[in-house]
Order: sequence, then structure tokens, then C-alpha cells
Amino acid sequence: MDSPPLFCVKMRASAGGAHVSGAERVVPAAAVPAALAALGARALAHPKGTPDDIRLRVEPAGEILRVPALPVVLERTATAAEGMARAAELLAADGVSRVPEIMALFRETYAMRGAMLLDADTLERLEPDRARGVRATRMDAAEPAAADAGAKNHFREALVLASKVQAAPGIVAEICVSDDPDYVTGYVASKSLGYRRIATIKERGDPSGGRIFLFRGPRSLVPDCIRFLQEQTVLVEGVPWTP
Repeated sequence: MDSPPLFCVKMRASAGGAHVSGAERVVPAAAVPAALAALGARALAHPKGTPDDIRLRVEPAGEILRVPALPVVLERTATAAEGMARAAELLAADGVSRVPEIMALFRETYAMRGAMLLDADTLERLEPDRARGVRATRMDAAEPAAADAGAKNHFREALVLASKVQAAPGIVAEICVSDDPDYVTGYVASKSLGYRRIATIKERGDPSGGRIFLFRGPRSLVPDCIRFLQEQTVLVEGVPWTP
């Protein structure tokens, strides 16, 4: 018996043109109304403030790719400085060169709407639109597909995104800091490192955050990488509820 078709439900909220929050689910048709209501309510209750523009969108999920969740390791850090230092150590241990320059570039991502796509060796910026960056979208945990549609679970959502990103052609690593002022945890991820959850990577109350996708490969592979990140629907299997 064929599985019911799935839909991507997306929410983006902004205030004064600045991004406030975003979230998405991949759910069966019967769960779309509940997902829309839950994500709309979530947009109105973000710690960054009340948005003046909320956009909800529903799209057919299309062809589904299933990938396993990255293995999770907790990095216990007590301060933002310690957390950023540990992120740099992890990248270096994974064979990434020019790590201090990459960490310096990371601050530039705070003003971007998406992620910086950076050549891991030359540090060339590869995003077609440097203000927008590249957004990894169209993804969710494979099980359960419709449960917990609106409640924020930073860990699960970050692990889903990181697992999809590591499945993209040419991606070798990622570093992320949430822009949620109440959430101080970030991560470094790669195929060999897995998902390294860094307990404290910024100061509480700091609204800054961003992410870098590190790419390695021929320039001819860049469009396929971006297309995968932005257009391929992915369900991530084996995502735990807690770290």
C-alpha cells in the first residue's frame, strides 16, 4: 500500500524587515491544518519579539530522501569563549585548514538571512546572493511525522538540519550558533565528527547567530550542492528527542 503524500509546511516571521523566526515540518495532508496553526502560534511567541509579518506556506514534498541522523556527542563548555575555542579545535581536528580565518568570517554570518557557503580551503564565498546566503529547507525528522508540530525543540531541529546538510554534495563540515537570545548552545558537524553539541557557545541574551557550510570540491558541483540544500526534501531517521 502506497504511503500518503507528504507536504512541506513552512513558517517565516519578521519584524521591520528583520528575521525573527522560522520553522518547517514535513507532514501528511491530514496534519497540514494542525501544523499551520502550531507554527503560526510559535511565530507569535518568539523571544526575539512579536513579528509584524508572518508567512505560512504549504508545498508538495515531492521525492523524499531518507538519511540517518548524525551521531550526537556533547561538548561540555561553560563560557562562550570556551565554546568558540572548542568549535575551532573540532574543525581543525577534522582536517579543516585556516580555522582562525574561518572563525573570524563567522561573525559576518550574523547579518545574513541564510548560511555562508564557504570553500573550506580557499575561503572563497560561494553563495549566489551574499545577503541571503543559502538556506537549508524541506526537512523533518522521519518519526513521528506529525507529532509535536509546533513546539520548539532546538536539539531535534538542529540535528535534522545538520544531518541533511552533511548529506549534500561537497559539504565537509558546518558550524552553527543559534540566533535565539535564550539559547546558548551551538554545534559543529561533519561526517566524521558527527553532531558535536557545544553546551555554551554564546552569552545568554545575545541575539546574534549564524552558520557556515564548508564546501570542498570542483566549482561545477556548487549548483548541485545548493539545489540539494534548498530543494531536496529529506526525512532524517533515528532522531532522538533529547541529546
